[in-house]
Amino acid sequence: MNVMGNKVLLSGFITILIISLIGFGSSKDVKAEGSNTSSDFVIEDGVLKKYKGSATEVIIPDGVKEIGGGDFLGNNGLNYNGTITKVVIPDSVTKIGTWAFYMSSGLSEINIPENVTTIGSGAFSNCDSLSEIRIPESTTTIGSHAFSFCSNLSKIYIPESTTTIGGDAFLGTPWLKAKEAESDLVIVNNVLISARNARGEVTVPEGVTKLAGSSMSSAITKVTLPESLIEIGEYAFSGCGKLEEVYMKDNVEIIGDGAFERCKSLEVLRLSNKLTEIGDIFSYANGCKNLKELEIPASVKKIHENTFISCAKSFTILVHEN
Repeated sequence: MNVMGNKVLLSGFITILIISLIGFGSSKDVKAEGSNTSSDFVIEDGVLKKYKGSATEVIIPDGVKEIGGGDFLGNNGLNYNGTITKVVIPDSVTKIGTWAFYMSSGLSEINIPENVTTIGSGAFSNCDSLSEIRIPESTTTIGSHAFSFCSNLSKIYIPESTTTIGGDAFLGTPWLKAKEAESDLVIVNNVLISARNARGEVTVPEGVTKLAGSSMSSAITKVTLPESLIEIGEYAFSGCGKLEEVYMKDNVEIIGDGAFERCKSLEVLRLSNKLTEIGDIFSYANGCKNLKELEIPASVKKIHENTFISCAKSFTILVHEN
């Protein structure tokens, strides 16, 4: 009887053990509150399209190559519940898309891995909890408004490899305000990113290759551009209502749309003979109403149909011929 009893007890113990193991095995599909699972991420062809989870600390899966534009938009419950405070980006990511973390106001900690080459326009705009950001050596391009209005961003490390910086990339950050307090002309890697505190006559120093978009002060009356200048960004001189004359040196190859928007006092504009195309440089409906003379080089092969639509009704165009 004792043997039978032991067999019964042993059988019961084995049954309990099997049930316990089955229960333990099923726990891998249980999602703990605030944790990440693969179902939280919508990924298509290596592009992270959307995060659907509710974790405060997000670990993006390895293998993702791009954080697509608009992910995490708002950080106010529009895309998910909760507020993200930390994001871990894997080394596989090479691009952070346009407005990717826009208005993630709780985001205070994020790494930008060494393989990222591009940070898109508005990618971290209005991330009020960010206080420090380190751009890796691999990054060559920072888009317009990428870090604009990050109200606590006081430390930004930018490598020499970053040579393309969009307009207003750091507008409204303590970092830029501190730089502007030190100098009227804030230059990063040969890109003039801000001359908003400049007054009167301004000389852009030799070596500067680009004027970033929306970079110039509305209080300037005269500007001397260097031989080294290659590009004038979108809306670079927008609202420079006291500027009367602009003479470009002959190395400028690109002029962004709206570059001379609302330059109501501009009378003379000489364009570079490296230009091949003139876009909507005066901006539709906001042109240069007092323009009297425009010098166009023979190198220009194409002119935007609305280039002159909002300029003065009558002005002289000097066209050079081959």
